[in-house]
Amino acid sequence: MTAATATGPSITLVSAPGKVLAVGGYLVLDRSHSGLVVGTDACLYAAVQTQSLDVSRETYAGTIGDQDVPIVVVSPQFESAWWKYTFNAKSNTLSQIDSASQDTNNFVRIVLHTTLALVNKRDPKKLQALLAAETGSSEHRVGLKIVLAADNDFYSQREILEKMGLELTSRSLASVPAMAATGKTLRSVHKTGLGSSASLVTSLVASLLVHFGILDKKGICADTEQSSSESLSLQLIHNVAQYAHCLAQGKVGSGFDVSAAVYGSHRYRRFSPSVLGAAMGNDSDAVELVRITSPDNAGWDSEVVPVQVPPGLILRLADVDAGSNTPSMVKKVLFWRETNPQQANALWTSLDEANNRIRQLWDDLSSAHYRDSADYDSAIN
Repeated sequence: MTAATATGPSITLVSAPGKVLAVGGYLVLDRSHSGLVVGTDACLYAAVQTQSLDVSRETYAGTIGDQDVPIVVVSPQFESAWWKYTFNAKSNTLSQIDSASQDTNNFVRIVLHTTLALVNKRDPKKLQALLAAETGSSEHRVGLKIVLAADNDFYSQREILEKMGLELTSRSLASVPAMAATGKTLRSVHKTGLGSSASLVTSLVASLLVHFGILDKKGICADTEQSSSESLSLQLIHNVAQYAHCLAQGKVGSGFDVSAAVYGSHRYRRFSPSVLGAAMGNDSDAVELVRITSPDNAGWDSEVVPVQVPPGLILRLADVDAGSNTPSMVKKVLFWRETNPQQANALWTSLDEANNRIRQLWDDLSSAHYRDSADYDSAIN
């Protein structure tokens, strides 16, 4: 996982990058083919803190039981973006108690439910320690405060630049404050297509697993050489994040966006959808959740081969402030493929061969730089 972690006595921060699928669009849906995915320098951050929370009826709008862990989630870059939950350590259930707009955030809800149930099954003492913590007040309970924030590149900055009287250029973007308020709700913000939901899910899963000591923070950075135990840590994050992301979307996608959030830039071949097929449509119990997401589950057969963007090659994305309906486009492409199998298979094969040549070129360029960086730099400058 390309992540930065920082932990103190009661806080854990994890970041996960966005994604760009350089080559392999549509083909990456088919396990027979692969894609080249690049992890961006723009990240989404999840900070989890253990702290005393006000659970009085006036502020928490609900009744807190003796097995309920209170949770507050805030996303300060958006208007009306906060949610209050309780997780019951006895029944492994999550309840939304209140929110700014009486709305739900499916991704946050499912990640909290899934990951806390997993934590509770693997080490029940972790949540019991929160429940046993004293605050000295009946109106306060030790729980979790979670803050979610993203680098600006995940969202269109056109309106902000126009309000600042700046030109719509990449240079002007440097004048926008880091993690700037969007002035929008989550539903109305214009995204740039870097996979914010996958980065959110991955960073939140990882921060919770590290916060409760299920994983060591040293084992979740994909940009360092991995031991076998650290590889298993990343695999667990990957599996839980894929499970939660697919459940929140209501379908099993290719998974390249979550994979990029975990592993950064790499050549990706998708996992077999059957590993999650039975889990879609309902929340699995804790025992089944542990089995499905286990790094030992051979059903997780995706292939990840690290790739380096060749030195000197800069990928720039344009903010066109106009999204596309990806599910609709995918549906139309797959329908055409099914109704024109001979033509489609020939095209898919041709595209895959071209994609492989690009991947090989990237590897060759990176190798050339490693052998003689001075000669390489001279050749491209």
